[in-house]
Amino acid sequence: MGKIEKQLRKIPEKYRERVFSAIGQLMARDFSALDRKQLKRFENIFRIRIGNYRIIYHDDGDKIILKAIRRRNEATYNDF
Repeated sequence: MGKIEKQLRKIPEKYRERVFSAIGQLMARDFSALDRKQLKRFENIFRIRIGNYRIIYHDDGDKIILKAIRRRNEATYNDF
């Protein structure tokens, strides 16, 4: 089981469906309904906000790589 799968299992039911929906939109490159922002210190790393959770991913133009799905806190973006 990968890191992303473990993080997905820890998400409460309240947010899980919304997170899966956002990941589907992300993979389809439909950013219109997503709260998406580029991380300031990085050129190709973005975050999507879903309530208290963040989907952090790398987009190099050809492919999207999920980096983390985390609950928002002071250390959410520290290791990117």
